Parts: sequence; structure tokens; C-alpha cells
Amino acid sequence: MVVHVWGYIDKFGQPIPRTFDCWSVPYNRPLLLASKRVLPDSQFESLLRACSMISFRYNVIGSQPTSEQERVYNAVAEKVSRNQIADSTGIVRALAAIYPSDEAFRSAFAEKILRTTQTRNKRVVRYILCELEKRLSNVELDFDSDSFNVEHVLPENPETGWDAFSEDELDALVFRLGNMTLLASGPNRDIGNAAYVIKRPVFTGSGFEITRKLAADNADWNPERVAARQNWMATQATTIWRIDALS
Repeated sequence: MVVHVWGYIDKFGQPIPRTFDCWSVPYNRPLLLASKRVLPDSQFESLLRACSMISFRYNVIGSQPTSEQERVYNAVAEKVSRNQIADSTGIVRALAAIYPSDEAFRSAFAEKILRTTQTRNKRVVRYILCELEKRLSNVELDFDSDSFNVEHVLPENPETGWDAFSEDELDALVFRLGNMTLLASGPNRDIGNAAYVIKRPVFTGSGFEITRKLAADNADWNPERVAARQNWMATQATTIWRIDALS
């Protein structure tokens, strides 16, 4: 396998892992360059995936200070360069300080807001929902596909039928992860800003397990249901984005 560190390209011309282009951070580059010189290809790929997990927990969900992240990556890179750490497992364990615990990650995920009006955030949300769908249905999706969209259950521009939400809650909850799901592009366009009572049958007939589950679990949609669903998502995420050596 030939890997170009700056582009994370494998021998098939694909990024390893693809999600680096969503939340790549510059601070891990000295470590990756140092590690590429000493690790076998299989171990280097494992390190790339671990760095992706760390970035997802620490940067994307946790929004933690990057100064500490930079310090840790540089310190570990120096140890690798001095042959003080010689395998991917040791390198990953040395990054423990910037790997949020399961409890911290679950708590941050349960409260996360991602404004999908921003292109990067929309891609991250699509990726998260696709990974949750994969966990439920064992179907792997291309999160860049045009065949489906991110559906906001409580719409971005609600009209009638959303009296369960106060004015403040309308603004605060629309971009909560618990308020979002996957829906084929056609149905997503058709239901628009309709009330939940109209959306729910469409969700029930969706081709996505995550969306069918939403409809099955929720007879109505209100702030409590948004929070409950996001708590469920947080529990699933803690297992999906997990490094066994650090958990």
C-alpha cells in the first residue's frame, strides 16, 4: 500500500479514512509523517483510523482546545522519531490525553448542535446519520450521495402544526442531531415543512431503518422526544466511534 500522508490516499486512490476530508486537523501531521517512516502499512492504516476517531471525539463533537491537541501530537511524534515508540498500539495509547472518555463523549454528543446551513456541518451530519444507519441495518451508504437528504423533523422554517415548541425551542432545537434523520430526496422534498402527523407515515415507509425507527418510537414530536432520540444516538455513537485500546 502506498500512502501519501498529506492526502491520506491508499493504493486504490481512496482516502484512508474518507472522513479525514470532513475534519482533518493539521496537528497530527508531524506524527503521521514520523509514523509513516517506521510503521508497516497495516499499522499505519490503523493509526490513521485512530486519529480519525480522536478528531471526531475531540474536535467535531467535543470542540476541545486545539492547543493541547497540538502539544500531545508533537510530543508523541518526537517519541516516534527517537524510536521510543515503535508500533501503532503504543502510539495510540500515547494519545490517550486527547481521546475523550466514553462518558465525556456521550455527554457532548447528547447536546451537540450542528447548523446544517454550513456545508461542512451538513457533510458531518450526513456522515453521522449514515454511520448510525449502518449500525442499525448493516447497510453502508455513501454519505455524499444525491439520492437522499438530511431531513429536519422539526423544519427549519416551520409553519402550522408545531405548537409543541415554544418560539425559543423552535430556534434552539432545529439543528440538534436528535431532530435530524435520513430521507430519500423525493419524499424529503414532498413533505417540506409539513406537521409531524403528516411526516410520520412517510417516515414509516422510508427505506432507512433509522427513519423507520424514529416513526415507530415517537407518536408525536416535541422537545422531550428530540432530547430522548439524541440520547439514544449518543449511546450508539459511543460504540461506533470508539478505540478499544483507549476505552
